[in-house]
Amino acid sequence: MNTHTTTDTSNVAISMHLLTGSSSLTSGENVQLSFKPVNHHEPFAIVPLAVQHESAFHLIVLSEDLRLFQHLHPELQPDGTYNVTLTFPVGGDYLLVADYQPVGHAPIVDKIPVQVKGGNTGKPVEDTTETLVSVADGFRVSIEATLPFLSGAHSLIPIRIERDNKAVTAADITPYLGAVAHMILVSKTDKDFLHIHPEAGTDYPVVGHTLFSKPDIYRMWVQFQVGDHLHTADFTLDVKQGTSHHEHADAHAHHHHH
Repeated sequence: MNTHTTTDTSNVAISMHLLTGSSSLTSGENVQLSFKPVNHHEPFAIVPLAVQHESAFHLIVLSEDLRLFQHLHPELQPDGTYNVTLTFPVGGDYLLVADYQPVGHAPIVDKIPVQVKGGNTGKPVEDTTETLVSVADGFRVSIEATLPFLSGAHSLIPIRIERDNKAVTAADITPYLGAVAHMILVSKTDKDFLHIHPEAGTDYPVVGHTLFSKPDIYRMWVQFQVGDHLHTADFTLDVKQGTSHHEHADAHAHHHHH
């Protein structure tokens, strides 16, 4: 899938550095993370970031087993760093996914592994059953795909949302960060990352388009807003081996789908 390396087409190596020491990360406590985008050719220069979907920096916090998910937006400080406060609910290994775009460069996704001290809930980590229905805050959210998900082919991800057995339409949804919803997909094996901006459909309030570059189990989170409240539904997709590979190179283009 489209995992961006830290070197882009202009040969300027930029990556997001976590300045917070991992020794300070303990579950159940409010912790502040501080990040800084660094240009390795000019390590002391400020790296300006372009605003994408109302934020310059989308931070996705994932537990190693992909059960726990947070989507946060670190805020720019006067010294060029980006800070965010969060709580890790349990201890263990986490992946911090920095999704950002330096001005004048291609989008970048950096994955920063961290260890969090503290107790673990002991939830099963090998749950690979495909789950296409999720209940979030009283909303029943379902993936209405009629075909199995296959690698190497464009996949349509239509989402139906219901509350009290009544369909939620696109008109009922408040745009969140400049899109009708946000879809985050992460593969279990390689932690490949996709951030999709779906569109509003007539039959379904949310319709995503993507391309899976290889078969795997994927965890998917759909974030949508109704009124003033943000809701997050989670799914597990079982993407099988497809036969078509001619569109493989196009997977790169789907990092920010509008």
